[in-house]
Amino acid sequence: MTIAKHYEAFAALQKEYPRTWSNDFLVPADIRHLIKYGKLSYIADDAALFAFIQREGSSKLIFRLRSLQAKLPAMEDVPLTAYLVYREGNLPSDTEAWLFSQGFTHASRLDRYTGKDLPCEGADDGISEASLEETYAMLQGQFSTEEVDLPCRDMFEGGALSLRAEDGSLLGVIYDMGHTRITTVSPAARGQGVGARLYRAYAARAIKDKDQQTFYEWIRPSNVASIAMVTKLGFTRDTLLMDCYTRR
Repeated sequence: MTIAKHYEAFAALQKEYPRTWSNDFLVPADIRHLIKYGKLSYIADDAALFAFIQREGSSKLIFRLRSLQAKLPAMEDVPLTAYLVYREGNLPSDTEAWLFSQGFTHASRLDRYTGKDLPCEGADDGISEASLEETYAMLQGQFSTEEVDLPCRDMFEGGALSLRAEDGSLLGVIYDMGHTRITTVSPAARGQGVGARLYRAYAARAIKDKDQQTFYEWIRPSNVASIAMVTKLGFTRDTLLMDCYTRR
């Protein structure tokens, strides 16, 4: 396995492989960030390009195949996660079948919700920034690597917004990773509007600082609390779906 060290070289390598059977829609926009921290490695041959994004205790697989006969090389005993993004009713069944042939199983499905013109009045009231350590600890305790692209600890950066109780303990945090956001609320504070307040604060800053007008969130269909929250904020479910596959 080769560690990617130069963005331009890796981008050029990608172009040598077709996107007929591929899942690299989900490669983070800032590949340079992964390369900078040495968290992107790859295997390239005549049949396929396999790239691996290192996370805590697992790796995320990105692939471009020249043939569905391509075989994932023997790996160290590290759990793998792969995602497919598609329009509702149009699952790329041949690509899914290839994942199954490589030992992956279907783990979960996420629906995409789109929001515009979000209500942000008074959004920053009571909102503060959380430290790296407390934010990471809270997120890592709430999510598994097959549910969210939580970066490795040494890639984790600041900027998480938080809402705290009177004793200073965290009620909830929202962390912006550039290509997605992670929001979590402590079990004791759920159902009290904490997530909505955090998201409104995040959206207010994104609108002001980046002139961002449209927001996207991936949510598991069984996560009724998050669906209720984003719906109340004005999000609607669109036709883009994401399936998660794991190999242990």
